[in-house]
Amino acid sequence: MLATRCPHCQTRFRVTPPQLELREGMVRCGACRESFNGREHLLHGAEDMPLEETISTEDLEGRMTLVDFGSLRANQNQPTPPSTMQDELDALSKAISDLQSKPWSAPEESELTTESPPMMATPTPSFVEEARKREQSANTWKWVLWFGIPFLLVALIIQLGYFYRADIAARSPEAGRYVRALCSRVGCQVRLPEHIDLISLESSQLQPVTDQPGQFTLTALIRNQADTVQAWPSLDLELKTDVGQVLVRKAFTPVNYLRTAEIKKGFAAHAEQEIQISFELSSESPGGFSVILFYP
Repeated sequence: MLATRCPHCQTRFRVTPPQLELREGMVRCGACRESFNGREHLLHGAEDMPLEETISTEDLEGRMTLVDFGSLRANQNQPTPPSTMQDELDALSKAISDLQSKPWSAPEESELTTESPPMMATPTPSFVEEARKREQSANTWKWVLWFGIPFLLVALIIQLGYFYRADIAARSPEAGRYVRALCSRVGCQVRLPEHIDLISLESSQLQPVTDQPGQFTLTALIRNQADTVQAWPSLDLELKTDVGQVLVRKAFTPVNYLRTAEIKKGFAAHAEQEIQISFELSSESPGGFSVILFYP
């Protein structure tokens, strides 16, 4: 039989070699519950120890815990009350309970860490949501501008080319060939420009034909003030009475005063042309007239 002493509370215990071999000599004091190496604190003369007995139990980690019952019987001269055995059992139960509540080694960090309750989602402030919406709207408009503006520019150029195709062809014969080729594919026509505000009536005269009752001749001088060739205009003639009442209204197209080849060639830029139109009138002779140029 061997004996060892707790270096913390100086309590002595009886131990056996197998007990010291069990955990390489590590034991726990049953009095102060501190651990120590029983081999390093062995006592000589264990047979002379005043303790009557010690009981060893194992803690939760499997290490040896020594419980000293000698302290319960330290005063052998005093009479033992009838409840001594019960007191020893209570002490043993308390030591085991303390041992279970205080294990040999500290639990792992993972055992000490308790799972924190999930954090509740915080509602997003309204101004943050509005800022996000504005940012998304700005990004959307940015992409619209990047792709929409070039598309609109191309569409505008096509529309302008379509509406002013006659002027483009009139100003540039080279461009006119491409415009006519394109129009032949899409089904449009390239005519001569028609800007009536650039065609002026310089003079006009209405005279009856001698020896031909009811026959009249309209003579008019027109000018093309444009920088490009234009289509020949039509004439709107109104015959009136002496008081200005309209008797007859007649319209004359270029076919009535020009040949077909001249019509196709067009009215040259900054050119003048005198035209004569003969017609027959079955009503009374007019007291006056007026001529207006127009494009049908």
